Amino acid sequence: MGLDQYAYIRKNKTDNIDAKFVWRKHAKLQQFMEDLWYSKNKEDFNLQELELTEDMVKYLKLLITHNKMEESEGGFFYGHQFQDEQENHYKEQDLEFCNWAIKTIRDGKTVFYSCWY
Repeated sequence: MGLDQYAYIRKNKTDNIDAKFVWRKHAKLQQFMEDLWYSKNKEDFNLQELELTEDMVKYLKLLITHNKMEESEGGFFYGHQFQDEQENHYKEQDLEFCNWAIKTIRDGKTVFYSCWY
């Protein structure tokens, strides 16, 4: 059991999800996404879809680029005990994700982030 994270596009709720990006126990990315989620929602984030905007992704990219991602207080399943290592491990993928997401959103598609813990 642990934290699995996904980024993807789909046209409607009946489409199957084909994850373009997958992360495992990337606690700092999860913290960023949870902050976005809970700023507008009260229900649990687990298995929900967060629709990302270009501004959200640009801000995430800035944080990643400058190694300023926030520490997570998440529990054991988030991999909080090795979040700095995961941040370094996923940095290239995170930047690739941000570039893809910005382009995809500019192309008129909707990018989602979802997690399962």
